[in-house]
Amino acid sequence: MDSSVVTTIAAVTGSMVGASASIATTWISMRSQAIRANAEWRLRERQRLYKEFITEASRLAVEARGHSLEGLDRLAALYGVLNRIRLISGDDVLSKAEDFCRRIVELYWQPNMTLEEFRVAYEADRLDSLKEFSTACRKELLAISAIT
Repeated sequence: MDSSVVTTIAAVTGSMVGASASIATTWISMRSQAIRANAEWRLRERQRLYKEFITEASRLAVEARGHSLEGLDRLAALYGVLNRIRLISGDDVLSKAEDFCRRIVELYWQPNMTLEEFRVAYEADRLDSLKEFSTACRKELLAISAIT
């Protein structure tokens, strides 16, 4: 074979290998960035959703201790958030959220607390019913953030 042909084939092959390596490196880099961006989005979405649930559930839990349930529409926002939790959350978080929703309904059917009863329950740390839900959320969020 002519040496110029061998040189040309070697040059073309080298260029193809170099271009392939560059393309593969770019693809791998973009793929890992997409995975990281997706994990970050999932983390932010869950944080926002859990914050919304905690805010609404806390408001209703305090209200339920001092008022009777006058209409089911008061629970609508909470159940809306609960159903969004069903879409994206893990089983543990969902279970704790459902348990707390049941707890709120139970609180509405109990006799109203007086301010003194409320103070005593607060001092005995019996009012923070969201502790289990918050703990489950923290574990799930830490697991997702470990991916990023």
